[in-house]
Amino acid sequence: MPTEQASPRTLFVIVSVIGLIFAIVMVILFFNAAPARSNIEEHRGSEEAVECLKCHLRGDEKSPTMPHLNVGSCNLCHGLSKEEPKESQ
Repeated sequence: MPTEQASPRTLFVIVSVIGLIFAIVMVILFFNAAPARSNIEEHRGSEEAVECLKCHLRGDEKSPTMPHLNVGSCNLCHGLSKEEPKESQ
């Protein structure tokens, strides 16, 4: 039978473990939520954030506007798509 001192400590450990698992899952889901860069020549050419911002800072008819603040490394979240680019007709 647990003592009065053991019960709060056990509860704290259980809640801490559940919180840690939740935090890890949230970080994994956050990094997997970013859309992949399409596999086009412009995206394969350079991996510098400056190159991404040239098209995506303001956006145009071909490139969407970046919907978040610049974090300095686009490739951290946005990997290159494994799909082959569709050929233009």
